[in-house]
Amino acid sequence: MNSEIFRYIVIVSVSGVLSIILTIYAYVKRHLSSSSTTFIWMSFFSAIYTFGHAFELASSTLTEISFWLKFQYLGLPFISPCCLILVLQYAGLDKFLKLKQLLVLFLIPFITSFMCLTNNFHHLFYRSVYLRPNENYALADVVAGPWYIVHGSYTFGCLLLGVCILLWYWKRTKAVYWKQISPLLLGLVIPMISSFLYLVGLSPHGMDPVPVVMCFTSALYLWAIFSSKLLSLSPIARDRVFESMRDGVLVVNTAYQIVDYNEAAESILSRLNASSVGKNVELLWRDGGSELTFYENDIPERERSFEWLNEENDKYYYVRITPIFKAGKTVVGSIIVLSDITAQKMLEKQLKRLAYTDGLTQIYNRSYFIKRSEQYLEQSIKANKPLSVLLFDIDYFKKINDRYGHGIGDSAIRHVVSICQKHLQPTDIFGRYGGEEFVICLPDIDINEASKRAESIRAHLAASPLETSKESLSVTASFGVAAVQARTDTLDTLLEAADQALYTSKENGRNCVHIAYKDSPPLPVQSEK
Repeated sequence: MNSEIFRYIVIVSVSGVLSIILTIYAYVKRHLSSSSTTFIWMSFFSAIYTFGHAFELASSTLTEISFWLKFQYLGLPFISPCCLILVLQYAGLDKFLKLKQLLVLFLIPFITSFMCLTNNFHHLFYRSVYLRPNENYALADVVAGPWYIVHGSYTFGCLLLGVCILLWYWKRTKAVYWKQISPLLLGLVIPMISSFLYLVGLSPHGMDPVPVVMCFTSALYLWAIFSSKLLSLSPIARDRVFESMRDGVLVVNTAYQIVDYNEAAESILSRLNASSVGKNVELLWRDGGSELTFYENDIPERERSFEWLNEENDKYYYVRITPIFKAGKTVVGSIIVLSDITAQKMLEKQLKRLAYTDGLTQIYNRSYFIKRSEQYLEQSIKANKPLSVLLFDIDYFKKINDRYGHGIGDSAIRHVVSICQKHLQPTDIFGRYGGEEFVICLPDIDINEASKRAESIRAHLAASPLETSKESLSVTASFGVAAVQARTDTLDTLLEAADQALYTSKENGRNCVHIAYKDSPPLPVQSEK
């Protein structure tokens, strides 16, 4: 065997071994990256091609050479589309890799393999395969058929497109990933140049140099895998991140015309669609009934934010507008991010409600009642208007708890509250003052009207027993009424006077109403007939 040919076979065989090593390693690490499966197939097809070429060179007859030529084309046609798929996955362009696109991508390679295997019947791939004359060693030459040209053009096109995508992505990604992009780029460019040299007859001894250079590219891939973690640490494409964000994102220029947006923004803003590109972003809100201004009287270099209620879906959003800077601190646009804060706002409302309402009855608690009533009292005194206070508690409530249990006791409290609320006006302030004690502030109501209101509530309670699962339970209450009588009155003095009147109601048999007057004992209110 010619020593030069033998060295060539050894190098090609090493290339095949490296491809097998890459296949096995990619299979072991397949869980680390979505592109590992593609890398497995690319390395596997490369191994078929390189070993087939090695056996072709080692063959001594035309029949053997023809067999190994066909064997090579079980792998060779599929390498370039696998390279292109790997590049698309690496660059985050997976959206172009749907099932339909993949079938189209591999259609020509499948046809090429079939045409090569059946070439003896149609000679559309090779016009002829023959041994070179005047050679000391069996080397074959081929006369290309029409489909060989289709195959070569398709292979070159896939590799060239992969190169263009990597160069485009090179500019978009961080420098730390250039150690990964460089081997990928060389793995496409070197075989492409070698194949071109072979086709124009400039390769040594007219032999295909691609299997030899694949030894170098396989070594490059191994270096990239172990030095820059090619299969385990790949950059996540910005477009993929943009589309995967749960927050709505809109990109606008300096005139606040929409340049781009993601799917989340489209789901938030019902009027946002492809026709919105180029339109002013404010129109999305104006169409929805809101009048939001994004840039009027604002400094474009400053980040701005506000809360927005989307009335279409009753959700709250935190809108943050962040300027996009170009070199030299020049603003070229803004990013508008819409974050759903509905859960946060609901929690805030719930916490506020818990801060001023009673958990059992959902009316005001004592502290908030006092705060609101003091405000009303101050306004009433300044305006010289009347204001009254009703203080009452449930009669014999401890006995209800002891006899029927705390569950019935809670029901009795809610029963009293529900009846009282039927007698309230929108301006009245109703609060739970203690365990079974309640208080009502009546702005603009004098003591006579307040006593009538108290008597009406008392009578309604007495006539409305609490229905339990076992029996009807009579629930009554005793009332004390007080009103502003001097400009020096405070809420404390009013509540103290009402409490004295309530105490008198209890001493007089309960289930009645007494009025507090200055310098005189509390007076009873005539019961309604």
